[in-house]
Amino acid sequence: MFMLAFAAAALLAAQPAPAYKRKMHRPPAVGSAAEPSVLQERWLRRRVVRLARIKMLERREAVLFDFLARAHTETPLFVDPHVAAAGAGISIGPTTVTLDFLGSPIVRATVRNTSASRAAPLLTVTLRAADGSTSRASVLVETLDAGAARTVELLSPTRGRPTSLSWSVQE
Repeated sequence: MFMLAFAAAALLAAQPAPAYKRKMHRPPAVGSAAEPSVLQERWLRRRVVRLARIKMLERREAVLFDFLARAHTETPLFVDPHVAAAGAGISIGPTTVTLDFLGSPIVRATVRNTSASRAAPLLTVTLRAADGSTSRASVLVETLDAGAARTVELLSPTRGRPTSLSWSVQE
């Protein structure tokens, strides 16, 4: 199964990226003043093209993410069902830890704002492995209204097999 996912990922990665031809833009000739409406139209056209390219790249990213999710490239490690009060009116949990296909931990947790005011916390998770090594990952949670909850995903840049975790919060 893993080989099939690996082969499909290699096939997608082997496809060449589309080549974009860069047009040479020449400055207007000296002595001919372009109308403001023409300049505005050119500016608007360039902006629309830029936005279309950004949208295309966002679609590609979503397709790749969906492929990785469907290919079952993650290995579950453990689930922490406890809800931890991290301070500043923020509670975190339950938490799920998996390994991606490269061996890096992925931490998914539900964050709740139990205070009466809005909050935008910076969450930091410290992962501890059986051999004593530690790694940290952080994420800035978008503004949470009072009583709201959101699921966050933290990707650790270091490889390892964590066995436990702890949370810290900064406002």
